[in-house]
Amino acid sequence: MSSYKFDIDKFNGSNDFTLWKLKMKAVLVHQGYAAALEGVDKLPTTMTDDVKKMMLEKAHSLILLSLTAEVLREVGEETTTAGIDHLDNFNQIILNLQSIRVKVDDEDLAIILLCSLPKSYENFIDTMLYGRDSITLNNVKDSLQSKELKRRVVSSSNVDDVGLTVCRGRSMKRGNSVRCYKCKEVGHIRKNCPQLKKERNINASAAVVRSSATVSGESSDEGDGRDVLTISTTGFADTWVMDTGASYHMTFNRKLFNSFKEWNGSVKLGDDEELGVKGSGAVQIKMYDGMVRTFDAWYAPGLRKNLISIGILDKQGYNFSGNDGQITVSKGVLVVMKGKLQHEIYVMLGNSFQGTVSISHSLEQQVDNTKLCHCRLGHMSERGLAVLSKQGLLGGAVTGKLKFCESCVMGKQRRLKFSHGKHTSTEILQYVHSDLWGPSPVQSHGRSRYFVMFIDD
Repeated sequence: MSSYKFDIDKFNGSNDFTLWKLKMKAVLVHQGYAAALEGVDKLPTTMTDDVKKMMLEKAHSLILLSLTAEVLREVGEETTTAGIDHLDNFNQIILNLQSIRVKVDDEDLAIILLCSLPKSYENFIDTMLYGRDSITLNNVKDSLQSKELKRRVVSSSNVDDVGLTVCRGRSMKRGNSVRCYKCKEVGHIRKNCPQLKKERNINASAAVVRSSATVSGESSDEGDGRDVLTISTTGFADTWVMDTGASYHMTFNRKLFNSFKEWNGSVKLGDDEELGVKGSGAVQIKMYDGMVRTFDAWYAPGLRKNLISIGILDKQGYNFSGNDGQITVSKGVLVVMKGKLQHEIYVMLGNSFQGTVSISHSLEQQVDNTKLCHCRLGHMSERGLAVLSKQGLLGGAVTGKLKFCESCVMGKQRRLKFSHGKHTSTEILQYVHSDLWGPSPVQSHGRSRYFVMFIDD
């Protein structure tokens, strides 16, 4: 059988779901896995269990490979294609309404989604409808994800806490014979351990960061280190949240530091709980454009998210602009980093980088603005920039060797003149130029459609 390669745009939640689903179904039909869309109960009884399992796994993998990272995080825990299709049914209805130009308010969409839930979610529906003044579609989706995460029985080390908690009662209390694996006390399980909650309590929507660190024998000013930070812990632990309230860059992963200096500090949360800060050092992040940048960060083991401090970047002279759910951090004409709005917070486009690189850009060090000044001053030459730098007219910018500038080459090009003709012929008709033109759409008076020309050099 010959193999075929199909180029299908990945579904990101905002493109045409109906068209993507049609293409995806065509691929599954071509590969022979279309029956897996109906679920294992709908497969023919003539198939063996091994064949059914293989068909479901292949169909499941094909669908996952056709989703973007944002959508994959929401459906990554589904093990059947029927479950994935169930999660996308509501998005399909919304996209179908938008395709026929039907406008539905965000609050109405949230109510429609709640009404489509089964009876087992009755308590959840009542909590969402009557437990708050206003409701949005994103709030309902985030609450559903939180509820599903609570119902899954997985290792606590692999489960991220979520910023929104939906309370639900228990019909029966745990027996007193249950022993906690964390504190070894009787009466509760590890999930409900007060000591564990104290160590990982990052569910508060606001916190106050206080630095009580002592670096190089100098005590930090406690009054200058108070800021409010907003934290949401939805997603994977490798992402970096761009926080407008954090007073410093912070991470919980000790392995990310290339250099590290130990000192004692604390992070005070909104409920007066404190998380320890064990030191600081240099951390590298691979940005959206592949460039690895280095900056200083605090090490706070109790955090569940890596935080980029917008305040620190603002003090260093960086500019911020955002629209359509995306924020851009730049300095002059150079874009340093970008962030995308996810679950009401901006997540930086990039990931943590472990290792060493030959060339790195440090946000804490002075930036070489030779390229920037060259563009601002009408593509001035390197010698002119050096003269202005010595006179102190560039604001202390470091001017070094100017790299290749394609705009200079394209802008300073000029058309070459035609060279003078050289006539080497000495006799008549020794060198003749001829040209044939035609056929003409209109005949001449002599009923001709072609024209031939001879020129003696």
